[in-house]
Amino acid sequence: MKPQISSLLIAFLLTFSPAHGDSAETLNYAIFPAPPFMIGAENEESPVSGIDVDIVRKIAEKSGLDIEFIRCPWARCLKMMESGEVDLLSSAYKTPERQAFMQYFDRPFLNSLPIAFYFKKDSHQRIAAYEDLYSINSIGVLRGASYFPRFDQDARINKIEVSTQDQLFPMLLEGRFAAIAGYVPTENYRIATEGYAGQIEKSAYEFREPAEVYMAVSRKSSFFQRFAEMNAANGELAEQGVIEEIIKSYYRRYSP
Repeated sequence: MKPQISSLLIAFLLTFSPAHGDSAETLNYAIFPAPPFMIGAENEESPVSGIDVDIVRKIAEKSGLDIEFIRCPWARCLKMMESGEVDLLSSAYKTPERQAFMQYFDRPFLNSLPIAFYFKKDSHQRIAAYEDLYSINSIGVLRGASYFPRFDQDARINKIEVSTQDQLFPMLLEGRFAAIAGYVPTENYRIATEGYAGQIEKSAYEFREPAEVYMAVSRKSSFFQRFAEMNAANGELAEQGVIEEIIKSYYRRYSP
């Protein structure tokens, strides 16, 4: 006679056995408000999309991973990467300081990210060359962000830091500073979708030199041992033109 399995044992096995499809590892991906790269990061209830998000979803799919979106201000995201509280960060320039705690994918997903300066339309400011920045009494910037080396390291410019990019335009319009530094695709998005058209003017001067933008894995993350796999997935997506098409689709959607 076959032994009978008690209903209590069956209930125990059902409760503590992993369900089909629940075995995928979860990647904690740090996101911060930076549309069109990360859209919906400012609100826990908002759906998440954007250039970076779509690329990370493709990498996760190739690697058999689930994603948990961890919302954080940029400076906090960096701290969480340093401690290993999150596994992956995107939209990051490569710097020696960050390389100490982050392993960057071999291929950047952006080869350039134009930077411009923005001011109130009725302010009569003019920024036609870099040197014109010295006549601006205060420029709003994102805390912990890199723009371009000359600007980042220029102590003659009075920079006022804020914790999130979505603070910059409102504070500019309130007169809290005279201009802001901005990533052109992000500011195009905000002007197109948040009602700033007609209120904000972009500088004639833009920084457009090559500037590579990467995704990176925390060196303290458990996923650091799977870095080669994820790095290869990123490379394949770049070779296949998938990343370029994602970028173009968002840039087209939010062009001024």
